[in-house]
Amino acid sequence: MSPLSVRVGILLIAAVAASSAQDRIKQDVVVMTNGDKFTGEIKQLENGFLFFKADYMADTVQLDWKRVDHVESKDQFTVILTGGARKTGFIEKNAEPDSSTEGFAVKSEDSSTLTRTANVVEIVPMNSSFWRQLRGSVSYGFTFTGGTNTTQSNLASDLTYQSEKWEAKFDGSSVFSRQNQAESSGRNTINFYYYRYRGRRWFVAGMAGFLSSKQQDLTARETLGTGIGLDLIQRSTSSLQLVGGALFLNEKYAETVGGKSERGSDGQVLLQYTKYRFTKFQFTTQLAAFPAINTPGRVRVSLQSYFKRELFKNFNLIFSVYENYDNRPPVLAKKNDFGTSTSIGWSFP
Repeated sequence: MSPLSVRVGILLIAAVAASSAQDRIKQDVVVMTNGDKFTGEIKQLENGFLFFKADYMADTVQLDWKRVDHVESKDQFTVILTGGARKTGFIEKNAEPDSSTEGFAVKSEDSSTLTRTANVVEIVPMNSSFWRQLRGSVSYGFTFTGGTNTTQSNLASDLTYQSEKWEAKFDGSSVFSRQNQAESSGRNTINFYYYRYRGRRWFVAGMAGFLSSKQQDLTARETLGTGIGLDLIQRSTSSLQLVGGALFLNEKYAETVGGKSERGSDGQVLLQYTKYRFTKFQFTTQLAAFPAINTPGRVRVSLQSYFKRELFKNFNLIFSVYENYDNRPPVLAKKNDFGTSTSIGWSFP
């Protein structure tokens, strides 16, 4: 897979994002604790924000979920609770005068669930269209330094689809750096994750990935794996996931270091933590370790972190850090690949 193919794939994600962000006309009712009343469309509840759009609003607004007093809707939603339970049905929220009151309800034809508002982690509309249930973002950054004539370009995008029982994620990134009288460097990634929930917190995971890194003389590393995952923390403002399993990989290194190709298998332990704040700040970090099964003693470690701060509407300032470390590469190549980037991103819905 060439770097151009990776970049085209990322741009396709952005195109899908644009096609999915179409307005809909709804009659959902939201009443705030100060008496303000809105009639329109509930987009979703995420990170402590209720995303809402009325036909008289130019853009989607973000309402503080703690200050929402009343909600009525004739549409169905998938609701995720702090205990990991996932419920689908019609939602209703009423005021909670004390800590013993359960003011939030999810009602379907065969069941009804009552809980406190604070226990609601996420609300996702059950839309008739697959495309309208997609969520994601695309970002781009470019820097130029005149003194050294250095340029750096980075492009990234992600896409998520979530249903009551399963979730799929796709992300990709492409980083390129060039400097006069120095070797250029670049890094391209594509990752796919599929989670199938088997209980409130447990899920079966499948994943596939691609990585190329000029800094490590790695032409391509293709991976395919599976495992078992657990939601250790699942709250409206934070989450922590743990995945353990195994994967198969196919590696090919550049001709400058021998052009070696080999196949193997690794164990994998992946930990991902995300923290949100109502100040529109988000921090996400993913740490993964891959001990080699067929080459005892070899361990690869991957770290990806980013800080996101909303500037206005759905546009964000993003600072990213990544590092890939291999304690025993099969060829005479660098052990680590480290980099940072700053970009402007757009998210939807």
